[in-house]
Amino acid sequence: MLEQELIHNTIKNLNQQTGLGIDYRVFENGNIDGELVLPNVKQRLQVECKKWINKANLQKYLAELTFKNKLTDVVLITDYINPSQATQLRDHKVPFIDLAGNAYINTPPVYIDIQGKKPEKPIQEITLARQLGKAFQPKGMKVVFMLLAHPELLKEPMRTIAETAEVALGTVKQVIDDLLYQGFIIQKNTRNNKNAIKEMNNLQGLLDKWLDAYPTTVEAKLNKEVYTTDNLELLRTLDLTDTNALWGGEYAVELCDNYLNAKDYLLYVQPEHKNQILKTARLRKAKTNEILNKTTTRVILAEPPLGIRKIEGKQDNMAHPYFIYANLLASLEPRNIDAARRFYENHIA
Repeated sequence: MLEQELIHNTIKNLNQQTGLGIDYRVFENGNIDGELVLPNVKQRLQVECKKWINKANLQKYLAELTFKNKLTDVVLITDYINPSQATQLRDHKVPFIDLAGNAYINTPPVYIDIQGKKPEKPIQEITLARQLGKAFQPKGMKVVFMLLAHPELLKEPMRTIAETAEVALGTVKQVIDDLLYQGFIIQKNTRNNKNAIKEMNNLQGLLDKWLDAYPTTVEAKLNKEVYTTDNLELLRTLDLTDTNALWGGEYAVELCDNYLNAKDYLLYVQPEHKNQILKTARLRKAKTNEILNKTTTRVILAEPPLGIRKIEGKQDNMAHPYFIYANLLASLEPRNIDAARRFYENHIA
């Protein structure tokens, strides 16, 4: 179910329960999904549609919506809010409506508090199936990255996508089904599914979800080792020409923008060239106390999640900007978060 369809059906259900005649207006600017017009209420409620509210993402959404509600009035619309989630949303004074019929809106003179509604069994089964899908699991993340970096790839046969993303054909089918459900892929000529034309949709939203999943489903799974050096200049002037290696993380940002002074160094390197890098840069394995010591230069050699040239950006010897940006965000270092914002503005936006 696409987001706008979910929103319209949810509001329709609420109106049937309350008889209030709440109106919904779609926004085309893409910043928000639309707005609710409540009877006898001057202010509008901006709609935030989020699917699959679960224990893992609820805290993130709570933080986002609580902050937004300080600036404007926002209502959350989703598939289903269970009683525990509803309590947390009420405690944070976050209005919500779900497709099952649960709702909480406290915008005088309108007050709605509907509890205890459960989704029909088919909806529960579909939601569970989608939550267990492949799009943002490790192998699915490879497919999503390739589609983000090369949206035209979607027009190719699934077998070609599978070979490009280095995954099984069945994985591609599951990922595309997930992305269709979430609205990141849309279909045209849907009267004939066999000949339906698929197009990427809301790439920014898809990138956001990929970035959210990156630390646990990509970075945490990488085969990597930590080294250090007693000759930083050798590392910084390392010639990667004719070497299957790419800079990521802090040093990539320093080279691109001359803004961040790198403290740690990340190199994506194919296994066959790892020893060459170690020898040329005179790297040695970091000891445990050196890894924990924030003053030690840490050099992380990571095996890339895909063939090295598939994660290469347009700049020589650099990983794709999505990976560099993800590296900075995953570090959780305050100085890197600010650098990430600048990097995004210069190389992604």
